[in-house]
Amino acid sequence: MTTSSQTQVIKNGKTATFYTPLEGGKQVRKAGWYTGVISGQITAPQPGNIDTGLSQTLHVK
Repeated sequence: MTTSSQTQVIKNGKTATFYTPLEGGKQVRKAGWYTGVISGQITAPQPGNIDTGLSQTLHVK
C-alpha cells in the first residue's frame, strides 16, 4: 500500500487535480487489484468534510 497527502488552496468556484503517488513517491510494484480511496476536508470559510470517494479499480500484473 502507498499513501500521499497534499494541501491545496482552491478558490471558490474553482477546481484542482491531485495526482498520487507524488512524483518520486513510492509506487505499487506487486501484482494485485488496487483501488484508490479519496477523502478531503474543508477548513475555511466553514469547516466540513468532503464525502469519501473511490477510484476505478485497476489490476497490476
